[in-house]
Amino acid sequence: FLVSSQIYGQSIIVVDMTLTYYDSQGTSYSDKFTLSIPVSGAVSSGGYVAATATPTGVKSSQLVITGYASSVDLLQPGAQFDLSMTVENVGNANAQRITMIVGGGSSGGGGGGTPQPGGVSGGGGDFANFAPVGASNVQSLGDLKAGERVQAVQSLIVNVSTNPGAYPVRISFSYLNDKNEVINDEQVITLLVYSLPNVDVSFYRPPDPFFAGQPGMLPIQIVNTGKRFAVLGDMKITTAGGTVENGSSLVGSLDAGGYFTLDAMLIPDQPGPLTLEITIEYVDDFNLARTLTRTLEVEVMEAFVDPSLDPSMNGSGGGGGG
Repeated sequence: FLVSSQIYGQSIIVVDMTLTYYDSQGTSYSDKFTLSIPVSGAVSSGGYVAATATPTGVKSSQLVITGYASSVDLLQPGAQFDLSMTVENVGNANAQRITMIVGGGSSGGGGGGTPQPGGVSGGGGDFANFAPVGASNVQSLGDLKAGERVQAVQSLIVNVSTNPGAYPVRISFSYLNDKNEVINDEQVITLLVYSLPNVDVSFYRPPDPFFAGQPGMLPIQIVNTGKRFAVLGDMKITTAGGTVENGSSLVGSLDAGGYFTLDAMLIPDQPGPLTLEITIEYVDDFNLARTLTRTLEVEVMEAFVDPSLDPSMNGSGGGGGG
């Protein structure tokens, strides 16, 4: 579970839970529990048991999503991704002609083998944040025997207007049981949407020439090229081929299009190309620490030596002089 910010100010979260099961004689039992969850994380529960009469030897099919994953690690607004799901028949009867509806829906038709007007209703789901691409949100999974599983894949896109957060996605399964009755199973999965900072690291002016063993200025600039406000933490400049002075600073908040500058000092060790690594720390929308890494390339030249300061040149070259 992901804790919602709406619990702010509450000391206990109350969650209702119902558990239904059968004994070996086919009698159905229903347990109801009330879970009182303190914010500190401790859980206590209580409940009662009530038996209801049902036919002996109950056989039913039930489809459950036992696992799901996204082809994109971090979903952001505008991202296209494939949602793969593992669907398992956890019941003790076969499920036939399975139809999966992403976003929620149902299948028409009557039970007992009597066809009724209507078809699959998959257009009434919630597609404000995630919408299907490449194919509709309805697809056929065939038949599943009891205990079998199948992999289902749905291509989706995150709406560009979606704000970062945790979004439940309804998944419906419509199928026929052994009695040719239409069964609709509905469940919910959760997808996390991030709004990660998009920054550009460059020089705000062409740097002066760098010479080996001599200090030179690094005019570093960070620009928020994203469409949203960004809060960045510490920035640090490092290199394996020299020494950087004044190479760390706190960036802070940047509006869209805003920038931050830092004048660091570089003392390269030897001539040739030199790679600078800029790391920026920040905290994402789910309070996880993350790091941005960018690189810059500079060219280092041989150190310049004034011939007039070379002792080996004294008295040579003709002409003499003071």
